Amino acid sequence: MKTFKALSTTALLLSASAFAADIETPPVSEPAATPAANKKIAIRVNDEVITQADLEEMANTMLQQYQAQTQGAPISDEIKAQALKSAEDNAITEKLIAIAVAGSGIVVSDEEVESTIAQIKSSIPDGMTFEAALASQDMTLEALKENIKNDMAARQLFESQTKDVPAATEADAKAFYDGNLQNFQSPASPANASASHILLSFEQGEDDAAKAAKKAQLEAIRADIVAKTTTFEDAAKAHSGCPSGAQGGSLGQFGKGQMVPEFEAAVFSQDVDAVSEVVETSFGYHIIKVTDRQEAGEPSTTTFAEAKDQILNYLTQNAKGEVAQAYIKSLRDAATIQYLQPQTTPVSAAATTPAAADPHAGHNHN
Repeated sequence: MKTFKALSTTALLLSASAFAADIETPPVSEPAATPAANKKIAIRVNDEVITQADLEEMANTMLQQYQAQTQGAPISDEIKAQALKSAEDNAITEKLIAIAVAGSGIVVSDEEVESTIAQIKSSIPDGMTFEAALASQDMTLEALKENIKNDMAARQLFESQTKDVPAATEADAKAFYDGNLQNFQSPASPANASASHILLSFEQGEDDAAKAAKKAQLEAIRADIVAKTTTFEDAAKAHSGCPSGAQGGSLGQFGKGQMVPEFEAAVFSQDVDAVSEVVETSFGYHIIKVTDRQEAGEPSTTTFAEAKDQILNYLTQNAKGEVAQAYIKSLRDAATIQYLQPQTTPVSAAATTPAAADPHAGHNHN
């Protein structure tokens, strides 16, 4: 399920920042901003304002997503600065799009919003209610409706700007396919097997007579298994000197090159579900039962016919994306953007000591 509290559609689609990826990770609770911070204006875009709290909330969300991607990697000062810069760019873009939507006459109906909410409700996991999902994201129903309405309006705005972009042709797709053939090739899949074994281990300094006795013991165990007076699994639990004995001798799945040569040779040559003769390795004597085996697959190439529709869609959407980016740039070039506050480190990512002041603070950008 998509989280409710996420970057806007426009930020997700149009930001060049790697931080603006759409990651389905719930936001972590953040320290509440003070009333003063909420009112502090950081950037003015034409007649619209962006507060410092807005920027810090967006930057913190990006940093949380970064940590989710990197499995909790530490966040350096450079990463924090990049997050805040991305938050500024995204917030400005959102304001410019909101201004453009307001002047476009685009209207999103209540029915369209309700349809989207119905889709969200249908995607909520069993055992969780819609209300609980909203509460977990610290979001009200009205705020969700407003977010949906804004995002749908933005989509309509970009559709109006890209409606004249021609669809990619089959010739375009074929040229792309021929020029990127390596992207449509899959390497050979390695051979792998699942097997169980019973091991009677060699002891240090053990003489040939003692080893011969162990081999005879294992041959007798094998005879009982073949005669079905016991199962392989029960025999492994009773006799195997390998820790896998507790699981009935199961070693799970493994590929070629992961076992000692003598063991591997037996596994990849015997019939599935057959019990091997006694196999000697440096560990001791084994009997082996292969439960599944997959032979190595051949390298494969996705044909142009199979890939054509995907390529056509990719090329068309890529062309529309370029037009959309150019449109955003035109909005930005025509806007008056004023930085009123120095950058500060996101509150949930590090200490609250302000970072170096923005060298552009207080300057107009036309």
